[in-house]
Amino acid sequence: MNCDIDMLIGLLELKKAYLELILQFNLQLEKYKRQSDERKRLLKVVIENCKNETVMQWLRENEESVTFSKLVDMFHFWKKHIDEEEKKNHGDNVDITFVAHGAIKDFMIPASCLLPLPTITDVVLYAPWNCVTAGDEYGIATGRIQPRHRVFYCVKGKGCTIPDEMHRPVELPDHWNSMKKAGGCKIPNITVSPLQPEEGVLEYYELCKKTYGPPGRNRIFIPFILPEKESVQFSVVMLALSLVLLSSRFKATVHLSACLGDQSTGQKFDKEQLKKQYAYTIDNTSMKVSLDMLNETWIDYLKRWFGV
Repeated sequence: MNCDIDMLIGLLELKKAYLELILQFNLQLEKYKRQSDERKRLLKVVIENCKNETVMQWLRENEESVTFSKLVDMFHFWKKHIDEEEKKNHGDNVDITFVAHGAIKDFMIPASCLLPLPTITDVVLYAPWNCVTAGDEYGIATGRIQPRHRVFYCVKGKGCTIPDEMHRPVELPDHWNSMKKAGGCKIPNITVSPLQPEEGVLEYYELCKKTYGPPGRNRIFIPFILPEKESVQFSVVMLALSLVLLSSRFKATVHLSACLGDQSTGQKFDKEQLKKQYAYTIDNTSMKVSLDMLNETWIDYLKRWFGV
């Protein structure tokens, strides 16, 4: 008798687990369908407002692929942040510093795909191609970092046979890598992934703000923080931002603070081609800023800008 009852209880528990599994499957299926419909709606809005034929072609070729699978998530990520920033005393033209882990992978895209709509006026990259750090997020966020502050070194330290000074690109432009100027030129596909709390990036930024002062008006600092750790194509992140900005008062220049190390799984990128586009560092190269950046005062900037 007890054996029959135990068997019945076991069957009921199995049935319950099965029904819960079916319920979860249906919920995920419904979520996927809902996201798929929203993704199609967002892409339609882009196509209706896009004025760049190169971007239009990129959208058409990838509309049904996995390329835009994260578009909806990124749209809601930016919507939350931009809605908060619109309550602050910013003007209509803002500078957004986006801080994330980054890499370049596998294939090339036109640089103009990072500026899909007129709501993004430029995207500025600070690290040369294949460089494993972008410098200093505080310097980027405040606009204090200048090309003369770049210092290159080997991340392997004493284990590297190449001295630090040899890690500096030979022909390094005296400006940052503007995607607006790059236009239809092909650049590596950039992927970004979320920051993790234990890495201390936000703590360092807050310490610099307290010590040296916060970014000025019209400067927005957005760390890439999400529960998931999955990487996303930076072009999709910018596509989502350009869509959110359509319904805001802002137009934005985006400053990317992220590594651009080559993590291609197949053939590596053509170094000579990337040198022509901007600059390329040898493997294991990192970039930081000189202490001059933090020691300079705003009076120094005024003197240099206006000759006073």
